[in-house]
Amino acid sequence: MSQCEYVGPSGRQCINEAASEKSICFWHDRDANKQGVEVKEHLEQKARAMETCEGYELMKADLKNAFIIELDLSHANLERANLTDASSYGINLTGANLMKANLKDANFRESKLEGVDLLGANLEGTDLDRVEWGESTILRDHHIARKLAASGDEFGANKEYQKAEDTYRIIRQRYEASGQTEVAGTFFYNEMVCKRMQMPPLSVRRFWSRLVDIVCGYGEDPLRVTGVSIAVILGCALIFCFTGIGQGDNVYAFHLGETPMEDLHTFAFSVYYSIVTFTTLGYGDAVALGWGKGLAAMEAFVGVFLNSMFLLTFAKKMVR
Repeated sequence: MSQCEYVGPSGRQCINEAASEKSICFWHDRDANKQGVEVKEHLEQKARAMETCEGYELMKADLKNAFIIELDLSHANLERANLTDASSYGINLTGANLMKANLKDANFRESKLEGVDLLGANLEGTDLDRVEWGESTILRDHHIARKLAASGDEFGANKEYQKAEDTYRIIRQRYEASGQTEVAGTFFYNEMVCKRMQMPPLSVRRFWSRLVDIVCGYGEDPLRVTGVSIAVILGCALIFCFTGIGQGDNVYAFHLGETPMEDLHTFAFSVYYSIVTFTTLGYGDAVALGWGKGLAAMEAFVGVFLNSMFLLTFAKKMVR
């Protein structure tokens, strides 16, 4: 019999023999009925022999209690498969389809799940400790949505963003249930990004969601709050250099003919005044001049908001 002609994304050709009157083997044949076949025994044998099962078609396969440690099932179709209590430590499921699969109490510790489709999967009790999700934990549906949006297919992009949002939520809830809140925070962030991308482009909700993302990463990144705060302080300080700041009989502002050192001193004093205004300390020894008074009031308001936001996000991280 001839060799199976299936060649996976990795470039490796299947070593199994092709099925009768077909160019591919039984395991790569999507139409072949896997019901009643000893699928679990076959995969366990492959795992012991360290042979690849890349691209296997295992829809609705019964793999309950399967012992398939470090098995290569990359790009396999495991839709609606039953992997309850499966020992699948270190398994490679890169690009695999696990849509609506039952993964209850399965062990996926240190497995590769980059580009996997987990939409509707049951992750109750699933061990996802130290799983490799790929760059920035971006799932396959999320990547597809970005490509569709770039090509102008808004309807298709929204559909994929919805699927990605649901999948991120499933994974995030699993990590929260297992106490791995740091990882859960990453998936929460991606979940909120996908939710935002489904909003109308010019809507107030989307603008506000984007603003919250920039300022604090949806409550997951205190450093963003710090960065935005520094930018506000320095930006306002620069404007104060032009509007002027009064302190007693002195006025600090940029003037033509001043030396670089004098301008630097003016800017340094403006930074001091901006910090005092931002933190709402208001020592009273310096006041903004002209329309800079309105800017000072606005900076004080923004400062209260950002200080509260920093305390909230920082406390959230520390409690975790």
